[in-house]
Amino acid sequence: MIAYPLWASAGKMQGKTASMPTPPVTTLSLSAHDELYIIDLDKVIYMQADDHYTHVFYSSTVHFMVPYGLGEIEQRLSDIPHVKEQFIRLGRKYIINLRLIFRISTIKETLSLTDANNGTIEIHVSKPVLRSLIELMKQ
Repeated sequence: MIAYPLWASAGKMQGKTASMPTPPVTTLSLSAHDELYIIDLDKVIYMQADDHYTHVFYSSTVHFMVPYGLGEIEQRLSDIPHVKEQFIRLGRKYIINLRLIFRISTIKETLSLTDANNGTIEIHVSKPVLRSLIELMKQ
């Protein structure tokens, strides 16, 4: 699977309304099994698939799991207009925050991201996906 932006699968805007502007949504709420999970999208570095669950990483030391597959989360993110351009799906395993990328290495097959504490997180991604990401970022 190749990297593709979440906004590529979203439909076109139908029109604009004259209503009061609403503050941008920065959270994603997911409910399951009488529980509510609130994901602060401004803190998300990346999300990683784990079968029918997803690990959400806020930093190299802070992460949690939600009982939703990565595909479901991807769909919900693509429904939020200003957020869908902030995240990208990389292959079958990751959704990453584009704003936090600081190095892409096809040689080492790694993607380096930074967290709020100026720490770095490296994730391993295949060369074809990384090359696709590089081409996308050049546009």
